[in-house]
Amino acid sequence: MKKVIYTLIAILTFLCLPNFATVAHAEEMNTSAKAALLYDYKSGTEVYAKNADKRYPIASMSKLASLMLIFETIDEGKLDEEELVTISQHAADTEGSSAFLDKGSKYKVSDLIMTVIVCSANDSTVALAERVMGSEQAFVEELNSRFEKMGLKDTSFVNCTGLPAADHYSSARDIAKIYEKICEHRLYKKYSKIWMTELVHPSGRKTDIVNTNRLIKFYEGCDSGKTGFTNDAGYCLSASATRGGMRLIGVVMGEPDSKTRFKDMTNLFNYGFNNFENKVVISTKNAICEAEVKNSTTKSLFAYPKEDIVKFVKKGTELKYSLEYRLNTIKAPVKIGDEVGQLYVLDENNIVTSQVPLVSHEDIKAKTFKEMFDKIIKKI
Repeated sequence: MKKVIYTLIAILTFLCLPNFATVAHAEEMNTSAKAALLYDYKSGTEVYAKNADKRYPIASMSKLASLMLIFETIDEGKLDEEELVTISQHAADTEGSSAFLDKGSKYKVSDLIMTVIVCSANDSTVALAERVMGSEQAFVEELNSRFEKMGLKDTSFVNCTGLPAADHYSSARDIAKIYEKICEHRLYKKYSKIWMTELVHPSGRKTDIVNTNRLIKFYEGCDSGKTGFTNDAGYCLSASATRGGMRLIGVVMGEPDSKTRFKDMTNLFNYGFNNFENKVVISTKNAICEAEVKNSTTKSLFAYPKEDIVKFVKKGTELKYSLEYRLNTIKAPVKIGDEVGQLYVLDENNIVTSQVPLVSHEDIKAKTFKEMFDKIIKKI
């Protein structure tokens, strides 16, 4: 179908920045973390980075990757949330943070997942790993294979929990990429905001469960996160917070103590929300152009963006951009939501930074045979 490109006459001025740009440098802020990263979830634009690609022990933040593989198994229909998993001796004996599972007892997959997310239970993580791949070792091998496929060159696992091991490490940037894989999953969202609850064991015994990420309770907008601590790793945290439609993801690693870990993450989030915003460049409510419709009685329709185009911007930064649109050859009938073209946002160097389909907001009927016949008669 022949397409024609139109350039809008006006050059628009707006607050915008190119995607994936580093818009703040380490010297603008100070954290006690050995490594840290803060960025906008939607665009990937980095706000702050410190040793983001350097390898460090990550302690229980490792469970983000374990959850990634567990969720994939559920989504593929190979594991059911209501399935009962028998706790092995190996799982029950796993050191570190625990849900105090009873060896030989059967627990629901959903309950085990809840304890992994809320209280970072090592025993539950191992039990799920054994169910998914048959053994913890096979599970770890599969994880390392996934890391390679994801291009995570600074991540290697020896176990599924993050317990200290010489060749178990990751980077702030790799952890952020893993975190992205699960932060929108329905099960992660279901459990990550729980502050306090209890696990009822098959025997009737109850264990109080408290979220290890205190920002869930004490930072406005924090919707999820994963802590970690070992002597080697120090205090670690990956977390997400949303305000005013803008979602930030942060990672801090190697903090000296728990209080500093949460303080630094709070300061990172505050810096991001205070200095940046997501601004609507193009709204679905505003028509971009009028387009000809062939074989219709109305002859034309107005084309609207299918979705908002939003830019992550640093407050006070002003750049120019232009718009271009490409229209299809449009023939009636047309239904609401039908795609009629493409809209492009170009920066001041005429490089396309965003694009979105143009759609119709109205139904356009085709001419009837009688209408076409009458038109022919009038011309005779």
